[in-house]
Amino acid sequence: MGKSTITGGVVISLKPQGENNSLVCCFAENLGIIYASMYGGAKSRLRSLVSPWNSGTLYLSESSRAKMLKISDFDVKKYHLSFRENLLKGFAASLAAELIIKTKCAGNHENAWLFFNGFLDGLELCADEEQISSGLIRFLWRFLDLLGVRPDALKCSHCGKDFLTNISYNNESYLSCGALYNASENIFLCSECASKESGFFLNHEAIRYLAAVSLLLPQESRLIPLSEETRGKLKQFLFFLIENASGSHLKTLETGMGIL
Repeated sequence: MGKSTITGGVVISLKPQGENNSLVCCFAENLGIIYASMYGGAKSRLRSLVSPWNSGTLYLSESSRAKMLKISDFDVKKYHLSFRENLLKGFAASLAAELIIKTKCAGNHENAWLFFNGFLDGLELCADEEQISSGLIRFLWRFLDLLGVRPDALKCSHCGKDFLTNISYNNESYLSCGALYNASENIFLCSECASKESGFFLNHEAIRYLAAVSLLLPQESRLIPLSEETRGKLKQFLFFLIENASGSHLKTLETGMGIL
C-alpha cells in the first residue's frame, strides 16, 4: 500500500501526459515544489478543479511500487480568476512561481509558502497596473531577504550614513541624493562614498521605498505611493537582483518583456 498525504497546495502548471492525463506542478505547503500525475480528460471533475493558480487542499497518494505521486482530489478554496483575465497579473504570478521553483523555495518552504500565498491573495485584490507593479516590487524585495541576499537599504555600507530616519508610512525623512548599488559587493553607497564608483543608481524615492518595505508592516508599506518612473527603475533593479540570486535567466522575464 502506498501512503496518502493531505496538504495545502497551489497549482502552478500542467503538462500533458499521455492522451488524457497531466503532470501537475504544485507548491505544497508541507512538501515544497512537487510534481504529481492527474488522471482524467478535459471533461473530468478533477481536471476542472486542478487549474493554474487555484489553491486549496490537495489529496495526494503515492504508489508503493513506483514512488510516484498522484492527485486523488483537490478542494479548491481560492480560484484567483483575475490572473486569467489580466496579463500583468498572470505574468507577475508566473514570475513569483518561477523564482520559487528556481531557488527551491529559498531553502525554507514553510516561509516561502506564506510569502507566495500572501502575494497571490494580494495580487487578486489589485485593481490597476500601479498596484500590481508595486505589489511585485514588494514581493521580490522581501523574497531576496528570505534568500539571505538582500542588500541593506537603510544606510551606506562604507560610512554608515543613514539613507532615511524616523520612517513610517505618513512621516518620512530621507536624503535627497539617493544611493548607488555596488553589485560586486552587494551594497548601497551614499553619494559621497560612491563619487568614484559605478553601479545602479536609485533616487531618493526608490531607496525610501525599499527601506519602507524592509521596516514596515505590509499594510503600512503598501500605502506609500510610487511614481511611474520609480516603479520602472525599481523593477529593472530587482529583476537584475533576482536573476543573480537564482543563478540563471528567468523565462518569465523574457516572455513577459514589455508587460512586466
